[in-house]
Amino acid sequence: MINISYTESSQLENSLRKIDALRKDVLLTILSPKNEVRFRWQASVERVFWSLALSDTPIVRGEIVKILKEAGQKKPLSSFQKDVLLYKKALDHISQEWLASQNAVSLKNVIFLSQIISYGKLNIKADSLRSSLAYFETSNEHPVIQAGLIHYQIFALSPSTGRNTRFSSLLSYLFLYKEGYDFRGLLVLDEYFRRNFTDYQLTLEGAVSSKAQTLWLEFFAKAVQGSLEKALGQIAENRIRSETLSSNLDLNERQKEILTLLENPEATITNRYVQKLFKVSQITASRDLAKLASLLLIFGHGKGRSVYYTRV
Repeated sequence: MINISYTESSQLENSLRKIDALRKDVLLTILSPKNEVRFRWQASVERVFWSLALSDTPIVRGEIVKILKEAGQKKPLSSFQKDVLLYKKALDHISQEWLASQNAVSLKNVIFLSQIISYGKLNIKADSLRSSLAYFETSNEHPVIQAGLIHYQIFALSPSTGRNTRFSSLLSYLFLYKEGYDFRGLLVLDEYFRRNFTDYQLTLEGAVSSKAQTLWLEFFAKAVQGSLEKALGQIAENRIRSETLSSNLDLNERQKEILTLLENPEATITNRYVQKLFKVSQITASRDLAKLASLLLIFGHGKGRSVYYTRV
């Protein structure tokens, strides 16, 4: 296990209090269903954008929107397009499987998440990672502290590659979501890390060399706090980036009816049922369901022909 040694400094405690107050504000902010979809979609694009930017991948937001909009179409993909889709898939997995989960995070869970974004390669020794995860089974720290510590641990256990940088943030999201700190899907961690990249690296490296994580946790908490303040500011000003807007956010009548059919928490729907109900082709049904899933309005379960969908 990586040594854990930190103190809840006055700065860290202050940030945690502000984060909890901001979380309450986010949860209580009134948004129309349409605007909630727009802001959650924008946050999804931003999470992918800043994750790739953090690993020095040149990208513009419009490209990400285009790639996500065309997801599900059967055509050859470049390695860059795969990176975008796989990172979004990993984020969706966390949202679907770990939000307010009572399960402990196991080595198997972590490896599965890594396989989504890195084609099965995990550049961390399994025994070291297993020992690190064991710490969180009995710890009762604030969720933001847990998320910051797992980010630090992955950095300490693995070489600083682009994929492992993304993986550190993914696990931070997982630990936050697990404790219900999803902030309505509006949190974007990597923007603060990229905008303050030198401090990000030096603070993490300092935590590894000193085996003390207080300064890193202060930095991490500032990233969470800054992201929430920005999200609330955007909502207050109804500010959405033009490049993240697309017709992909507008639902057709068929898609709206699918959501209505799934209002019962126990209801499910399949591609075949959509085809039969609306008298459409398999491709059209797939596009409808893929779009609703990409906007995190429905979740897919299972694989292949056995896939079925439920409402979020």
